[in-house]
Amino acid sequence: MGTILGIVASQNYLRGVDIDFLVLAGGGSGGQVTGNFNSGGGGADALGGVGSTTAGGNGGAGVATSISGSSITYGGGGGGARYPSASGTGGAGGGGNGTSNGAGIAGTTNRGGGGGAAGGLSASGGAGGSGIIILKYASTLTATFSGGVSQSTTTSGGFKISTITAAGLSDTVSFA
Repeated sequence: MGTILGIVASQNYLRGVDIDFLVLAGGGSGGQVTGNFNSGGGGADALGGVGSTTAGGNGGAGVATSISGSSITYGGGGGGARYPSASGTGGAGGGGNGTSNGAGIAGTTNRGGGGGAAGGLSASGGAGGSGIIILKYASTLTATFSGGVSQSTTTSGGFKISTITAAGLSDTVSFA
């Protein structure tokens, strides 16, 4: 058996049938300003911006994919912070904004964006956004998920698209 971010799939199945999949881990938590400013977090497609004496850096851009049927960007970096004035914005793809004085903003749920940095010494960075798994397979197949999997399935253009938002390490998916 092979493991795909907590979902176990038969390697024989993956070798014998065409399946596209996107596996995106959750983003990291934002940092805390330890001097006057910090840089933005890196995204899945671009580095974060460098902070300056006037503003925290912006988060790096994520990556766009159309596996779900429409283009969605995932994995944006969290924005940097600059105490006490301007902060960086989160990168495209769910990155949380940094703050100038307070807790950082969390990354977007199910987009895997990084959390924004916190401004000030007593605040915490924003939590990273949770990840997601998207499976795209022929509409002639039926996927069966174990009880711990939170998912939804749609059909579009001869394919089924299963979006998984939560699963444990022992959860499984099988195809028939």
